[in-house]
Amino acid sequence: MTIGKARHRPARAMLTAAIVLALCAGGAHAQSAPSGNATINLVRLLVKRGVLTQADADGLIAQANAEAAQAQKLAGTANAVPTAPGQVRVTYVPEVVRNQIKDELRQEVVAQAKSEHWATPGALPEWLDRIAWSGDMRVRDEFHYYDKGNAYPVVDFAKLNRTGPYDLNGANPPPLLNTRENRTNSLRIRARLGVNVDLTENVSAGIRIGTGDDNNPVSLTQTLGGGLVKKDLWLDQAWLAWKPTPWAQVIGGRMPNPFMSMDLVYSNDLNFDGIVGKFDVPVTDGIGAFANIGMFPIEYQADDFPSQQGIKNASRDKWMTGAQIGGRWKFNEDTEWNLALAYYRFDHMRGELSSPCSIYLGVTFCDTDATRSAYMQKGNSLFLIRDIVPDPNSPSSYAQPQYVGLVYDYHVADANTRLDMKLADTPLRLEADYIRNMAYHRRDAFRSDVGINRLVNNFGAGDFSENTYKSGPVGWMVRATLGDPIPQAAGDWNVAFAYKYLQPDATPDGLTDADFHLGGTNTKGFFLGGSYGISPYAWLSARYFNAKEVFGPPLSIDVLQLEMNARF
Repeated sequence: MTIGKARHRPARAMLTAAIVLALCAGGAHAQSAPSGNATINLVRLLVKRGVLTQADADGLIAQANAEAAQAQKLAGTANAVPTAPGQVRVTYVPEVVRNQIKDELRQEVVAQAKSEHWATPGALPEWLDRIAWSGDMRVRDEFHYYDKGNAYPVVDFAKLNRTGPYDLNGANPPPLLNTRENRTNSLRIRARLGVNVDLTENVSAGIRIGTGDDNNPVSLTQTLGGGLVKKDLWLDQAWLAWKPTPWAQVIGGRMPNPFMSMDLVYSNDLNFDGIVGKFDVPVTDGIGAFANIGMFPIEYQADDFPSQQGIKNASRDKWMTGAQIGGRWKFNEDTEWNLALAYYRFDHMRGELSSPCSIYLGVTFCDTDATRSAYMQKGNSLFLIRDIVPDPNSPSSYAQPQYVGLVYDYHVADANTRLDMKLADTPLRLEADYIRNMAYHRRDAFRSDVGINRLVNNFGAGDFSENTYKSGPVGWMVRATLGDPIPQAAGDWNVAFAYKYLQPDATPDGLTDADFHLGGTNTKGFFLGGSYGISPYAWLSARYFNAKEVFGPPLSIDVLQLEMNARF
């Protein structure tokens, strides 16, 4: 970077003027001769520091010499030039005035040099001012408590889809959930480190990395142990944002949740892949309106599916389109109410029954295998998606390696509200969320391509019949937090209570909170927690989740979490 660039022209002009005054006061000097003049020395210092090139410095001094000579010439002939009436021609500037002018110019130049970090010894480059680092760390001791009356065995369908298919007629059973044995003192961590960069006045970027046991989308928690092996880091965020106006912004990449929401639909750790437009428009003083709309790819079908077949299947990509509108009312310094209505449409999430699939002939895939969900937790209604042809040589006992797919589509309407106020000078936050899957119709579970014989969960009393199948499209949640929601100083505190009710098919179970009921839908229960600040950047937390099933076989799971958190 040289002083000759466009944005440094004012500094160059001031340097030249200072040199001219110095030369006028003390006479012209050779460019290479030593000088006691502070301004000349400043130029040489800039050359020595590498801020100015020698060529630029020589040019500045030469320009100053020329202007000084011209000024002296004019001063020498000034008495011979007639003055107009009222004009006063000054042919001599007292030394004290010259010194004052030089000092003022030098101060202006040095001030600009310091502000732009091009002449301050040891200063960081200017571009570092446009970078903001952030991070947080959490150490957790976690306890899982299972009711001894829980159903057993319960198939882990999420793992079946990830690692399957599994032969339902085979000697080795599919993976099963733990439903009865407690797990205590599981030490876990979460660490995140991010950087945000202001590229220009209206373009910014962000990158964040984080820990995690695997690449699941809803948790960055990393379990310690495992033979003391090193832990993984994942790309948690990577986005670019363009803000063409103060009230509109476009973000693309992997970004934080762009919607106002609670953890009823989306986990707090969930980030979104895609593109979103965000609008925040002030209406009047204290009243504003906002809107968010975006498209997010959930899963792309592999280009080479089926990989063992020359003719590939047509594309069946899974997307979520979301739109939200809301308002914000700030009644006074301590009271603010937010309300938002959203609609989340998940396309091509439902599983499809395959064409007749002759596994006994050595076929390793069926044509709808890609319709199974890439990531699930538990709760959504599921059915077997492979239509396997019986082996004619053994029609009563043949291999049935299966995957499962979602029974329903999910078009989720969401009403969400939050009220922040103070109760006797103590912050109080009240929140509520209500959702409904507008695409849910119970009869879809008994359509011809599903049928009662293919449904695999959400039945009661172990009786697989239409009468005992239970599901539902509704979920709701309320939460109250007394105290600072996030402690900002030593001594800050909060206590929180919440109740959640989430029917099996209110929303895709793969995106919900991973702590309550250990993830998924078909759950109800309460949450109790609190935090206490031990410094401006650290706090202690404790949380207790008590949850059980809404429908189907009994599955009660309590979770206790003890944490120390820090941010920087």
